[in-house]
Amino acid sequence: MNKVIKTLHGLGVGLGALLLAGCGIGSAQSAHPLYHHALSIVDDAGRRVILPRPANRIVTIAPSNTEIALDLGLKKNIVGTDAMSFEYTPSPWSHELKGLHNIGPSFPAVSIERIIATKPNLVLAIPGVKGLSQLQHFHIPVIILSPQSIPGVYHDIQIVGEATGRTHQAEQVISHLKSQLDTLRHLVQKGAHHRPTVFLDLGQLYTAGPDSYLNNLITLAGGQNIATQFTHKAYPQLTSEQIIKANPEDIVYDPEDVTQHIIQTLPGFQHIQAVRDHHIIAMTQPSYIDQPSPALAMGLAELIHLIHPHLALPHDLSQAG
Repeated sequence: MNKVIKTLHGLGVGLGALLLAGCGIGSAQSAHPLYHHALSIVDDAGRRVILPRPANRIVTIAPSNTEIALDLGLKKNIVGTDAMSFEYTPSPWSHELKGLHNIGPSFPAVSIERIIATKPNLVLAIPGVKGLSQLQHFHIPVIILSPQSIPGVYHDIQIVGEATGRTHQAEQVISHLKSQLDTLRHLVQKGAHHRPTVFLDLGQLYTAGPDSYLNNLITLAGGQNIATQFTHKAYPQLTSEQIIKANPEDIVYDPEDVTQHIIQTLPGFQHIQAVRDHHIIAMTQPSYIDQPSPALAMGLAELIHLIHPHLALPHDLSQAG
């Protein structure tokens, strides 16, 4: 199972169960006795996290969280980063990883000993990471980030800004990201005269459902997500029969976990329009698309390039294609 399924499927509607079974962190967490200027933050798991002061020693788990921290200018404050961030963080953020401390794998569980050794006063995590509950015994607060939409990504950038005393930087990052997405949205509105139906294959027929930021990206890119007619889940696994019935015009897939040959030789898929028309399209930069982070703009540019290759992307985003 690739990193998309491990992380994105964990960000879906099973969030509560994953937190209880994986993280074991309750509905509220107090890092220290309350201080007069303590910060109170409600994370994406609905947990109230108390920080006695803005965090200045941070461990980041998952590329999306690492990218947010880096965009807020927190590299010097990152005392540990998980192996998945080193493996999958895309450019330009990947260039900033040099010199950061690798705390090892985060799936299926993190090394609590390695995290504690970095002496953090904040851990940024995602759902489904086992072992995090032990950190409460060492008074190390954990913020779970799990955005289900593009506004949710803005919200998470703001949360990290508040938790680290970088609210101004967070506002700047959000404003820049909104500007980039607006530019791309207007490009699609002007130049995309047809909105093809799309199946986004994240591997093993997992896909982006209606309650996901990836569905937002497909819509902004000028496509129609076929999964929305079958499910309300964020990251469902569709059946072959459902995909054949929907008959998508484009199949966009992650080459890290599936191949064009596998897709086109699935039983019945030879009747799908995308297969007949040779519109089975590999993502060139999957990490831009599957990270709910400031990489969203690059991810949207990538999807636009795949679905509407005739549209000329802005120069600063064209590298996504």
